[in-house]
Amino acid sequence: FFVLWIIAGRFATDLDNELLSTLTDPFGIRALSRATRYYSAAETNTRLPEIGGYLLANRVLWTTVAMALFGLTVALFKPQRTGTGKRLFGKTKPAAALAPPSVQVKLPRIEPRFTAATPWIQCWHILSLDAAAVFKSVPFVVMLLFGVMTMLVSAAMSGRMFGTAVYPRTHLMIEQINGSFSFMLLIILTFYAGELIFKERQVKIADVSDAMPMPNWAPLVAKSLALGGVMLGFLAAGTVTAVAIQLVKGGVPIEPALYLQNILIGGMPFILMGMIAVVLQILTNNKFVGYLLTILMIISAIFMAPLHLKHNLYNIAGLPGVPYSDMNGFGHFLTGWSWFALYWALITGALVIAAHAFWVRGLSAAMPARMRQAGSRLKGGSGFALAACIIGAGASGAWIFHNTVTLNHYLADDVKMDRQAAYEKAYRKYKDLPQPKITDVRANVDIYPDERRVMVKGSYVIQNKTDKPIDTLRFQVDPDIVTLWTNMPAHQVLVNDRQQGFSILKLAQPLDPGASLPLNFTVDIHRPGFNNDGSADNINLNGTFFNNMEFFPHLGYQDGLELRERNVRRTRGLGEPVRMPMLENTAARANAAVSAEADWISFETTVSTKGDQIALAPGYLQKKWTENGRNYFTYKMDQKMMPFFAYLSASWEVKKGDWKGVPIEIYHDRKHPYNVDRMISATQKSLDYMTGNFTPYQHKQVRILEFPNYSRFAQSFANTIPFSESIGFIADLRDKDAIDYVFYVTAHEMAHQWWGHQVNGANVQGATMLVESLAQYSALMIMEKEYGRHKLRRFLRYELDRYLSGRGGEKLEELPLYRVENQDYIHYRKGSLIFYRLRDEIGEQALNRALKRFLQDKGFQQAPFTTSAELLTYIRAEAPADKQALITDMFEKIVFYDNRVTQAKAVKRADGQWDVTMQLHLAKMEADGTGKESPRAYDEPVEIGIFARAAGAKEQDERVLLLEKRVVTGDKPTLTITVKEKPFDVGVDPYNKMIDRVSKDNRKEVSIE
Repeated sequence: FFVLWIIAGRFATDLDNELLSTLTDPFGIRALSRATRYYSAAETNTRLPEIGGYLLANRVLWTTVAMALFGLTVALFKPQRTGTGKRLFGKTKPAAALAPPSVQVKLPRIEPRFTAATPWIQCWHILSLDAAAVFKSVPFVVMLLFGVMTMLVSAAMSGRMFGTAVYPRTHLMIEQINGSFSFMLLIILTFYAGELIFKERQVKIADVSDAMPMPNWAPLVAKSLALGGVMLGFLAAGTVTAVAIQLVKGGVPIEPALYLQNILIGGMPFILMGMIAVVLQILTNNKFVGYLLTILMIISAIFMAPLHLKHNLYNIAGLPGVPYSDMNGFGHFLTGWSWFALYWALITGALVIAAHAFWVRGLSAAMPARMRQAGSRLKGGSGFALAACIIGAGASGAWIFHNTVTLNHYLADDVKMDRQAAYEKAYRKYKDLPQPKITDVRANVDIYPDERRVMVKGSYVIQNKTDKPIDTLRFQVDPDIVTLWTNMPAHQVLVNDRQQGFSILKLAQPLDPGASLPLNFTVDIHRPGFNNDGSADNINLNGTFFNNMEFFPHLGYQDGLELRERNVRRTRGLGEPVRMPMLENTAARANAAVSAEADWISFETTVSTKGDQIALAPGYLQKKWTENGRNYFTYKMDQKMMPFFAYLSASWEVKKGDWKGVPIEIYHDRKHPYNVDRMISATQKSLDYMTGNFTPYQHKQVRILEFPNYSRFAQSFANTIPFSESIGFIADLRDKDAIDYVFYVTAHEMAHQWWGHQVNGANVQGATMLVESLAQYSALMIMEKEYGRHKLRRFLRYELDRYLSGRGGEKLEELPLYRVENQDYIHYRKGSLIFYRLRDEIGEQALNRALKRFLQDKGFQQAPFTTSAELLTYIRAEAPADKQALITDMFEKIVFYDNRVTQAKAVKRADGQWDVTMQLHLAKMEADGTGKESPRAYDEPVEIGIFARAAGAKEQDERVLLLEKRVVTGDKPTLTITVKEKPFDVGVDPYNKMIDRVSKDNRKEVSIE
């Protein structure tokens, strides 16, 4: 049943599998989650789920299954002693008595010979018999089948985005092996540790086996190896399943070496825990107490992290993650894993040796007797081995501590949060004080991938853009990297907080209004050794990617370092989370949302890397050269740009395209050629749409750069777009019905070259609407031109689902779209829905005229920066009078609809036309920030659609017989409309442009009468 619950969770990742995800869960958890998925915070606190729909279906199904199983159990259960009753298939036959042998057989005399190899031979025979018995046992076969079944479902759902599959690359299959088989492996190590240790006693041959002439270590080693071999065999079965999936799906190479590595890497923590489980069985000398202690060990391993006890030195069998990327392989992550694996292997070895000393043999099972035996058994080689393991574990543990704590500054989560709270308490008071702004950046950046090191020699030009002299400079640097200022003018150090990286300098000569000051600095970023958790890094052997926000020094207090969680803040004496400045805050408009330390900057950089890699940064290549085996590149922007830039270094292949003389370059890993042409096409069509409807493209090139899959996003810098290998490069678009999210993401990031890199909103509420919502709208229009409305309907279903489900996770307050405070479920998901509907309501040309005028007026604007309220004035100017109230509802309020078709029928007329009658349910609600709703009058037209479809055809093949907006009165109106062809289905808001919790019931198939 637990396996079915896991499978239901895999199905739940895709909207098209709602029915499967809710019905396959025997516990009803997924069905309950589905029923409450769109509850707001207020509804979660006050509303009980309705017993109906999927929830009712789930409970009926599994109650029926439970009753059927109970009835079957009652029917088959016979409480009679063995041999006295009937079996299911007949009567038990008594065993026939053995007849005495008629011929006397004289057996040869056996003369046993004992050599040094004898114990190992005995060990091998025990291992073989025990492993074979486990492999043939019913529980093992059942768990293997469950694991394979889970993996098949997981592999089908793996990596999906908007319901679109990915190519089954080997590293993705490995993730599914480890995810699908881990629970079963925990059961195996728990159950079979007891079964193997107590096997002989369970079948009552222990007295015989204990009398055999073999050393105590032989059965212990054999059974431990048998358990380990069983778990590795279990993972090998998962590997066979994964290869079969790859062969069926095709399109990818099989990588046997990588699978073999994973059997060791993925199996190691389970082998270590399995050995500890064996030790617990031996020490307790009670199978069921051993089971209990093993389960407690597993539970403790699970709950240590939530208790902020995360260091793997004290987490049982704790090993850091080993993320794999096609670009970077295992990278540097194997080093830390190997040391932790050695450390825990030595500890486990010491425990096994100690268990050998307590091995029960014969009748001496009492603990005092076993302890006396243990002392004598640990003399000689066993004692030396135990001491060696302890010393080795201590030495490796010291080396791990040096790397994780001394070199890489491991801190417990509580300590990190305490420091964040201390930072806010001490320095937030400086946040809004006047400070200069960066106007020019120059940097020489040297990337050393093999050393995982970056060295920066940079310079800023800072300018006083206020109307008063500034005599104090405040700086923020990363305290874990070395940052030095090399030409600071005469000053007095007021604060130098090395732990927080915050400093305050009082200048001997104040910086006058309009005056500028050059500041030179060096930054040394080094990632020596290894860290505790194997977390992804931005400096990699192949695929380095970092931006200036991470490594370059900053001016002023950084509110991004503050704690955000209410409870975390409360327990540390902080108040409510600090919100964005209000939309009406005119003072806050002096700063752009992207950065308070700069508006627009000049930029030039020289970046170097190892000889077989290319280094890239925003700007145009001025020159490149090779020196001392390293490649050097100089890039320079020919105009001001946003103060947001990145550096990347990798070994790429380059695919080139062109748009009206503008070069398009895709830098991709050679293993990922699948969708490079789609990216070029999406870039070309994005440039067509954006320049045709808005303003010219301000740059002379477009570059898309692949980086490792440690993160899953794409990000738009000036003419340069880093793009994760997991968000498009391996999308499987062979299914023509799939949503082409490669095209969508590329279009979205290209749109940011306008929304973000031309228009830069003020640091007030609504800033991300200007950047993200408008990029979403632009991408939707580009997609619609490419794929049509039917694909957009599916896409918008996902956007609607993510918006509605995101409301339930809101920790502060849901705000109207034009006041969004960097809430991604609002500016991405709701933004898509609102702007797509707005286009439909006022027309694409009218909306695009408004956006074009807005871009022309506000593009490359200096302070005070523009706001979402200003954008709405441009939109309202293009909208007719009867749409003004609707614009208010969409942008300035939180409004929902409950539209559905309850009945639909059609009758053929004598003239060959069809009368279509539909009964509708229409409702409109308005919510406050907590989700509390109140009804509203349905005061707007609604779109009605009638569609025809050939038998067996799909939705994208439908023909529109009627699609028009109508003003409908009443909450349950009935409409009759005449069409020329036989209808298939009808719809109210059929393309899901309105925000409706249940979008599927907007359409209904027509009943023909």
